[in-house]
Amino acid sequence: MAERKKLTDGMRKKTDWKKTFYLMGLVGVISIFFTGCGSAEEEQKKFEEFLQSEFVTYMESDYTTAHIYLQNPEQYGIDMEQIDVGLGMRPTKEEMEKEKQSIQVSHDTLKKFDRNQLTDEQKDVYDSYDWQLKIEEQLMDDKFNYYESLFGSMTGIHYQIPTLLTDWEVRSEKDVQDLIIVVKDVKPYVDAALEYTKIQEEKGLLMLDLDSVIEYCESILEKGEDSSILQSMNETIDALDLEPGKADAYKKELKTAFIESVIPAYEEIKKVMIEFQSGTNNEEGLAAFEYGKEYFETILKQNVGSDKSVEDVRNMMEDELQQHVNNAAAIMMEEPSLIENINSQEFNLETGYHDYYEIMDDIKNQMFEDFPEVGQLNYVIEDINEEIASDSGVAAYFNIPTLDGESVKQLRVNPKTSDISTLSTFQTVAHEGFPGHMYQYAYMYENLETPFQKSILTSNAYAEGYATYAQYEANRYLSEIDPDLLDLYKENDLMNDCLIVLMDIGIHYDGWSEEELKEYINTFGFSMEEESLEEIYKQLQANPCAFEPYYVGYFEIENMKEEAQESLSEQFHNKKFNEAILKSGTAPFFVVERNVEAYINEAK
Repeated sequence: MAERKKLTDGMRKKTDWKKTFYLMGLVGVISIFFTGCGSAEEEQKKFEEFLQSEFVTYMESDYTTAHIYLQNPEQYGIDMEQIDVGLGMRPTKEEMEKEKQSIQVSHDTLKKFDRNQLTDEQKDVYDSYDWQLKIEEQLMDDKFNYYESLFGSMTGIHYQIPTLLTDWEVRSEKDVQDLIIVVKDVKPYVDAALEYTKIQEEKGLLMLDLDSVIEYCESILEKGEDSSILQSMNETIDALDLEPGKADAYKKELKTAFIESVIPAYEEIKKVMIEFQSGTNNEEGLAAFEYGKEYFETILKQNVGSDKSVEDVRNMMEDELQQHVNNAAAIMMEEPSLIENINSQEFNLETGYHDYYEIMDDIKNQMFEDFPEVGQLNYVIEDINEEIASDSGVAAYFNIPTLDGESVKQLRVNPKTSDISTLSTFQTVAHEGFPGHMYQYAYMYENLETPFQKSILTSNAYAEGYATYAQYEANRYLSEIDPDLLDLYKENDLMNDCLIVLMDIGIHYDGWSEEELKEYINTFGFSMEEESLEEIYKQLQANPCAFEPYYVGYFEIENMKEEAQESLSEQFHNKKFNEAILKSGTAPFFVVERNVEAYINEAK
């Protein structure tokens, strides 16, 4: 169930608490953009200027973000000399207060625009950004201070830092020099995160899977200076073909930085987590905290991409669960022989593929019957570094490409996961590659107007919901497998997905114990081994709302599709529908629904 959970954008994009639009300069934005009323054309131009200003400020506030998104920042009006090289903002009280104020400034500035004078596309951007900032403001409420965990067992910074360094792209000698500074900054960065976490513990707000964090740190420390993370960085330096002696000098300096910064950082994380084992650590859900239920309500909205309440989501998933139980039963009644496949110990289908490229190329050659065509789909597939790969976590992830330049899209796959020939692996590749994230970003970069839309606007629920939808759409390209059997496996997956969300709500909103979770599962006629139940409870408890973007997001898109099919009947066109859900980029679902409604009205 966890293997389709990819690494979050995290350090590759930005963790939520790192997002910062510095107050400096933004106060002046209000006076620049709102010096009087004008025509619709003038309002639209000012709005574009505002988006560009937000984009520049965002990029200049964080070195890693600017480096990951931009090869030629000066072409976007960004002055790299204004950016401090390093891992970015620390989660201190002062910095969090500064972030809170700057989010408010951005939101106040946005709301001063006359939305009615904007173009339809600008209205989508306006509404998406308004919703995004509203959620961020709610999460910055003082009562939620220190509720966010920085060392989550699935996507904590202890996972993200090695991934960031291993995947770091070096394009010039200056990048090498900056990389060394970034590596030196790991220890101060981690120290600040640990200080934040110690305050969490003092306030009774610690909620971590300590054993998991300790185990991961040990896997990093075991290699020491022989780390393959360091080896990966050295290989990027070698690829530059610097003049004799320079590369060796840089690699020596990088090794020193790694030994003096990265290794001590992980030693310190391990030490602090061991100390926490004899302290106060909540092993129940968020409901155990004073404002835990309110916090869960807020992060749930953020992670389902809408203003749905907890009860709305619960009812939605219970209805979906019953529907997919019924669907599975109908398939098995029609084809009783399929029951044997579902009850198989292996519980996975063989696709016949033996190579990741074969999967990607096969999907790519067929998908444009169902998805709009885009250019620039060159890609490479590489293993996730075995030293940082998780035995129980990520099956694959997609590296966000730069907005400019000729960077080749990268898919990373976990060498510790299942056989390439399984349906599970096929769907993982479809989720992260084609027609999932890799295609999704290619479409967005090619069709959306502003860099702001391509980088700052974000809805994890849409992004992961779309990729989950895409992985099931790719099933149609498995022509050698009985479609009824594929449907049965899909129905089984969706039943599990519904249960995961319902269990997450139960743990964090209702305060279920492990025993109460077991009783709930039994009410649906499902059973689970004690060891598996304990593992699932632990994972969900330490990572609230980790799976909602995938599963609730999927059902939002699938329900839109069903409504469009019902409304249009024979006039429904799969490619046109997919274009409608792709055209707004990563947006909240009320914006996506608007585009689907427009498609339906045009098609009638």
